[in-house]
This record gives sequence, C-alpha cells and structure tokens, in this order.
Amino acid sequence: MAAGGAALIAIPIIIHLLNRLRYRTVQFAAMEFLLQSEEENRRRVLLEQWLLLLLRILIVLFLVFLFARLLLDPSQLSLLEQTETHHVVVLDDSGSMQDRFGEKSAYQEAVETAKRLISELATNDGIHSLTLIRTSEPATTPANLTNRRIDDSLLGEFEDIAETLIQQPGYGTTRWDDVFSALQLQLAAHRDWPQFVHVLSDFRLEEWEQSPTLKQDLESLTDERTYVNLVPCVPESHANVALVDFSGDLQSAAVGVPLELNIAVKNLGETVVENLPVRVLIDGEPIAQAITIPRIEPGDQITESFDITLAQSGEHALAVKIPSDSLSIDNTRYETVFVPERQRVLIADGSEQNTEADYVADAIAADPQVTGFEAVIIRPESLREQDLSRFAVVYLLNIDRLPPDVVTQLESYVNAGGGLAWFMGDRIDSQFYGELAAKHDELASNPDTLEETVSENENGQPAETLQAGSLFPIRIASAPRQLPPRSEVDSTADLKLADHPIFRILNAADGLLAYYLNLYRVVPLAEDQKTIPPAVRVLGTLRDQSPVFLVTRYGAGQVFISLTSAGPISNTEETRWHNWPFDMNAPGFTVFHLDLVHTIANRSQLRKSRLVGDELKLTLNPADWQPEVRFAPPDQGGLTPITVTATRPQPKSDSPEDSATEQTPVLIAEYKNTQVPGIYRITRESRERESLTTLESFNVPVEESALKATTSAQLRLKLADAEHVIIQDFGRLDGLSQSDPGQELRTFLLVMLILFLMCEQALAYRLGYHNQDSMSLPGSSPLSRSFVSSRSRFPHDEERTKQTRQQEVAS
Repeated sequence: MAAGGAALIAIPIIIHLLNRLRYRTVQFAAMEFLLQSEEENRRRVLLEQWLLLLLRILIVLFLVFLFARLLLDPSQLSLLEQTETHHVVVLDDSGSMQDRFGEKSAYQEAVETAKRLISELATNDGIHSLTLIRTSEPATTPANLTNRRIDDSLLGEFEDIAETLIQQPGYGTTRWDDVFSALQLQLAAHRDWPQFVHVLSDFRLEEWEQSPTLKQDLESLTDERTYVNLVPCVPESHANVALVDFSGDLQSAAVGVPLELNIAVKNLGETVVENLPVRVLIDGEPIAQAITIPRIEPGDQITESFDITLAQSGEHALAVKIPSDSLSIDNTRYETVFVPERQRVLIADGSEQNTEADYVADAIAADPQVTGFEAVIIRPESLREQDLSRFAVVYLLNIDRLPPDVVTQLESYVNAGGGLAWFMGDRIDSQFYGELAAKHDELASNPDTLEETVSENENGQPAETLQAGSLFPIRIASAPRQLPPRSEVDSTADLKLADHPIFRILNAADGLLAYYLNLYRVVPLAEDQKTIPPAVRVLGTLRDQSPVFLVTRYGAGQVFISLTSAGPISNTEETRWHNWPFDMNAPGFTVFHLDLVHTIANRSQLRKSRLVGDELKLTLNPADWQPEVRFAPPDQGGLTPITVTATRPQPKSDSPEDSATEQTPVLIAEYKNTQVPGIYRITRESRERESLTTLESFNVPVEESALKATTSAQLRLKLADAEHVIIQDFGRLDGLSQSDPGQELRTFLLVMLILFLMCEQALAYRLGYHNQDSMSLPGSSPLSRSFVSSRSRFPHDEERTKQTRQQEVAS
C-alpha cells in the first residue's frame, strides 16, 4: 500500500522532469541578450514551476485521501456506498417525566423529539439505523424498534408507535446504572459503525448533578466513533407538592372502631403552600370529614393524623388526594386493609385461676364494640391446639415453662409477623428462660446465621433494633426482687419510661400517671447478665436504672418483655406486685394494654404498600385453591385484566433445601405488569368454587417527586472535560441528525481538491506555450497545453532567432 502511494506521488514529479528535456539548448552569440533577459526572470519562473509541481502532488494526495475508505475498508463495494450510522434513543419514562408544562408533559416532549429525530434522519443522506430503549425496561427493546433502518416506512410506522408510547407513560424510578449497562451491550454489538446515543430525559438534579460517577459512566459509552447527546425535555424546574406517605395502624383495624391514619405532605417548591385540602376516599367514595393543612414552608414536610371508621368487614381500598399540580401522579396515594369484625387476642395464663388474664382481658376487651378486640383466655398447655395466625397478639402471663414444640410454634408465629408479650410472675422457671437466652447467645455469636434469618423473615418491616436469636434473649434471676418503698427523701417516680407509643398515656402530662404507678416486685436480670444484648431495646427502667420493660424483634414480629407481672398477682396490698390496675392508675393500665396490642399486633396479614413495577406474586396451596388467578389492574391505567395459571416454582439448585421446597405442594402465580399506581384486585377460587378477592396497593416512588432539574449550563460545567458528549438546550436538535463523523472531513477534502485543480490549471496556463494562431482556432483549449515547457514563452524572440540563424548560414 505504501509503495503504491509513493508511485502515485512520483507521477507528477516524473512528468515534470521529462517535460524539461523536450528541447535541446543551442548556444550562439545572437541569443546572449535573450539569455540575459531570461536570467533576470529565472528565480520567479523556478518558484512558479516548483509551486505547480507542489499543486500536482497535492492533487494526487487528496485523491488518495478521498479513496482511502474504499481501499482500507473492504466491506465498501463502491464509491457511492456510505457508512451506516447506528442511533440509540434512550427514552426516559420515569415518573418525574410526567411533569407538565403548557399543554404537554416532559414525556410527551421526549416522544416528539424522538419522532423529529427519525424524521430528520429519514431525509438525511446516508444509511441510519435506530434502536429504542426505555429506562423502565433497559434490558429489553421493542421488537419493532431494534436496529431498524430509518426510512419513510419507519417514519410512518413511528406515528402510531409514538401515540402508543404517549398513552402508556411510566411511573417508576430510573436505575441509570442498569441503563448504562444495557447501552454498553447495544453499542458493543455495532462497534464498527459510527454511533450516537441520544438520552431524552428531564435530567433531575438528584440523579445527574449529584451523581458522583456520572462523568465516568458517560465516558464509558463514548470512543472515537461514538457520541452521546443529552437532550433535556423540560424548559425549567417546576414547584411540586407531593404526598410522600400514607400509613396507619392497619394491623389492628376492626369494624366500627376508629382507625388512625397518617399522611405526610412535602412542599418541594420555593413558595409557601397554604390551606392545602386533603380528600380521603374509602372504596372510591370520599368521606365527609374535611382535612386541611394550614401551611407548609418550602422544603418542609408536614404529617397529619386523622381517624376513619369502617362500617363493614372485608377488603377495603383507601386513598388520599391533594389538588393536582405540575406532577399529578404523586398527589394520590393508596392503601388496602382487611377489616375483621374483631381482632382476637390470645392470653395464656399460668397463674392460679387465670387471675392475671382477667385484668388484661378487661383492659383490652371490656367492650369489643369500642376497642375492637376480643380476648380468648386459655391455659398454657392448650397453646399447641391453637391456630396462632388467627390472633393479633399472644400474651404469655406468669408462664413457668413451655414444651419445645410449643416454643417452635410460637417462633413460627412471631417470625411471620406476630406479636408476643411476656409478663413475669411468681411461677416462672428461670432455667427455662435461661435456655431461651442461651439459644440467642449461640446465634448471636455467629452473625452470618442470624443475618440469613433476618433477610428471609424481615418482610419489609422497619427494624427498630437488631434481630434477636430467640423469643427471650435475656437471662433472669431465679426469684423476684422486693423493691424498697418510695421514701419521703427520694420521692422520684418508680419508673423512667422511654418515648414510645405504648407509653403514650403514662408519659402524658409530664408522666402524671407514671408517677403514681408503684412497683413492688420485679424479676431482676441474672447476675451473669452483665449487659443488655444489642438486639434488645430497654423501654423502661427503675430508679436504680435496672430494666423492667424491654422490646426486641424476632423475624418480622415483635416481642415485648415485662419483668413485672401483668396484674397484681395477689389481692392483698402487702403481696401485690404493683398498684397499676387500681385507683387513678386504672386508665393508664387500660390504655397501656390497648396501645401495646396496637403496636405489636400481628403483621403477617398486613399488606405492605408496593411501588409501581414491583412483581406481584401469589402463593397457592393446590389442595385448597384452583390454579387460575385473575389479576385486575386499576381502571385508570388502560390495562385489561388477565388470568394467570399458577405453576410450581422451579428449584434453584440440587441442594437439600431446594429439594424439600420442590416437594412442598405450592403453586406460584406471577403478575409483572404493575406499572400503573392504584389498587390491583386479585381473585381466586377455592376447590369448592368459592371466590375470594384481595386487594394490593401500588404507589409511585417518592424520589420522583423532586422535580428540580439540572440545567444545560450545569451539565456543561460538570461534563466540561468529557469528550464526545454533546449537551443540548431545550427544544434544540443541534447535531442530532449528523449521520457520519467523517462526513465533514470528506467535504473538506473535496473542496480543497477542487480548489487545487483550479489553481493548477490557472498556473499551468500561465507557464505554458500559447500560439496566437492556435489560440484563435475554434476548439482550442488551454487544457491541452498544460504541460508545455515555460522556456518557449516568448514567441517573437523565437521568430527573431530563426532569422538570425538564416543570415549566419547565408554568409
């Protein structure tokens, strides 16, 4: 290749040298004056000749440059064939892209920008292909928009595709790490082509300006033939008021009993929001209760509590709404709740004649229509006969010991989300409780085992403390301790209570009721229990700082431990354990137990609010249920209900655990199309063809409510050193239709080649020989005399020379 190029460049040099040898120089006297005249112009003529030679060499070189692609790329079969350019369009369909300005949203602007891009490329010179990626599903691309040739056919087809895309916006959060990974795979498949990545997004501040790895992520996509275009789809940042939380004591809901709910509203704008109305809907119908948030400062979040009453048992859909603004999808949040006629509490009493259980039952279920709780009192030996999942809380009062199978039964119940309350008494067996504590110590010494247990049983519930390794993780003494009575010198309260929901009434009015609560006996910690395990939180202490009330988590449930008794145990004042249910402390005793049940109530039946895009799975026992499950999405999403046939789960490996799971007769029904917020209905039928419908709520992520966007100027500053990254202004498509990074270079070469040819012709004409007669002949052209020697540029001198030579011969 190099030898061929050198040969081409040598052609004009050889022609130039041969052209100088066309005439033989003859010296004679009559020509001296002509030679003297020519000597004066020699330097100028020589310079012009060298310039002509240089122009001819450059003409050959530029021709070589223009033909270089054909010679270097054997895939190009003709001079007219052009390089294919691959365009990857990244369409951000996250929830924040529904931010509205004017008559359209940022998402609609992004779809229209993609359509404009395709239109420009369809009419542009060159061959272009298109791949579309949506950020909601970066790993998959639409089948009809993967490496498609951009032409009039695609342009017409995209009109319908764009309409479908606009009608199906996204609501979730973009995981840009997944998007960049998917882009790298797409670009690697077309690495030999010039490529453009067009990111159509709102470029929110939290995702782009505050990203520590943004520059590295973008540069990982680019190279000498790959460019990234960042195209903003919002003109400016907009204010937004969002509902960021909707929750309540749903686990303790009951018919006719006030249910406390909480909402949190955040002002994400820069102006004060005043008198914000909040609507509450039950099963789609608004309630008459008016809720107004008087004032929210910019950047502040306000939590408001209110009560509702559900008059019927069964499934209920709850929703709260605030007035719409630029982003309406975060102005509504949803919850679902199953409301039984009564919440049942199981009380296992080990004391004589169930005297302790009577006090607790009177506190939480004296009037079930008011409290919503129903108490079931049993002896400890009857625990194994109970279906514990039917109870909100299990009380264990003055229990001496429990058989291993009952302990296992209780562990399964709490692990699934149940609530357990231990109360000590005069019949306890410290050895039994020591065995439970030893189990915790054994698991706590092996954190890996405990972590695995936590991850499998957490069920998304917030953890106040670390997880315990047993239902009773502390060692206690073998006998209760008598507390000294309060003296006149030390008149401080017997109890110091933490700020916790179960002590709401005792801590009220500066702890008035707690001050009059006198403890006479408690079960102290064992002497070898020097410290409280990290998994246990102390909620109340005595005057000497020794613990009396504790709480811990086991799996998804909570365990409350009281080192004193539930009731007084003895009716005589001298042998009572405390004075809690008596005198002015009685209200505190009742409210305490109601709050305790509400706080630790069974969460196994509580449905966690999900985020849009989360997979919905339903586990069925084929002995009880038909395999067909019907999933009905929200009405406002435009999706149609579908019926899914549940199948057996595939084993992950050949391990014994998976083999045991494979033998378990369960079926799994999966539904993945949960892209729309709202209430989803799941209907199944029993083997007796009885229908059961449950509800699941899906909400938009709160992260999508922050609409503050990164400006083009901020992006340019952050990415100042990033090569091959182009940042557009809103509404502009500069550079998006550029089909070939080498097109500008080839245009430059072509223009320069034409310029060199014109200069070479003009200079050759100047230096060439011109016969006056021949110049007047028709059809004569200076191009036919381009290589005539410049030594014959004086025709009158040549005629005079001929005459002189004739005279010399004659003489």
